[in-house]
Amino acid sequence: MGIADVIPGVSGGTIAFITGIYKKLIESLNNIDLSSVKYLFTGNWRKLEEQINISFLLTLVMGVFVAAFSLAKLIRFLLHTYEEAVWAFFFGLIAASTLIMFKHVRKWEVVNIAALIVAAGLGYWLTIVSVIQTPNTLPFIYLSGFIAIVAMILPGVSGSFILLILDKYRYIIDVMSEIATGVKDMLKALFQFDFNQLTTVWQQTEFLPFIIFQLGTLSGIIGFSKLLNWLLKKYHDLTIATLIGIMIGSLNKVWPWKNTLTTYVNRKGETLPLTQENVLPQNIDNYFFLSIALSIVGFAIVYYIERYFQEKAEV
Repeated sequence: MGIADVIPGVSGGTIAFITGIYKKLIESLNNIDLSSVKYLFTGNWRKLEEQINISFLLTLVMGVFVAAFSLAKLIRFLLHTYEEAVWAFFFGLIAASTLIMFKHVRKWEVVNIAALIVAAGLGYWLTIVSVIQTPNTLPFIYLSGFIAIVAMILPGVSGSFILLILDKYRYIIDVMSEIATGVKDMLKALFQFDFNQLTTVWQQTEFLPFIIFQLGTLSGIIGFSKLLNWLLKKYHDLTIATLIGIMIGSLNKVWPWKNTLTTYVNRKGETLPLTQENVLPQNIDNYFFLSIALSIVGFAIVYYIERYFQEKAEV
């Protein structure tokens, strides 16, 4: 799930769904309430385990964080160096995830088909309206975390993709990459008893935006899990069909070949795309074939992961 959440293609919820832990995850999150908070702060671990399966949640969270921070620097490098090929890979991931989600609709009634069509239009609209540079203020970072985590626990919608729409994907990846480097430098300074360097690194590393982002994710995951649990139990097919539609419409956002119309300069002085239009490939060269190959690889990864866990569940 951590790997999926860094990549704007596969939803962490989709990974939970196809690996068979989704129901357990939603039920554990749904059981978080004031009594579980009381058990946490009073150290009543037995009651906490009985109510929210704390050992399961902690293991999952640790795995997500380790994977996310491990991949942050790699994703940052690839996006700056092989952008077209990376988006082609993401396109393959989303396309495969979309097809897999079709299998989870038990019955295609008229209302479900209508929801899919409307959601596809909404998903496409979201990709073409994200043409303004959103602020890097703490309130908006909190809101981005809140919305992204809601998407993360939905099977079919990528939290990282939502960050793309909100123009916060590169920013959060950069912050995570800096924190990973900062923590490494702080540990080095600590072992060398260089407290001046330790203080300098702490001041230069942007911990506050990441903390605010995580507070947003914590609020979102606790608040939305109850609604999602109710929707999936009451309107399962309608909910899944809506998610599929959003994914179909969102493919426009990760089309690999684009013309940049306008740019902006970020906080590091880097020039980045602000508004873009999709185009057909301009050159049929080795880079084109690499992009096609990576889109196929992305598709195959999701397909075989789903097939593996489906076979395992049947056994």
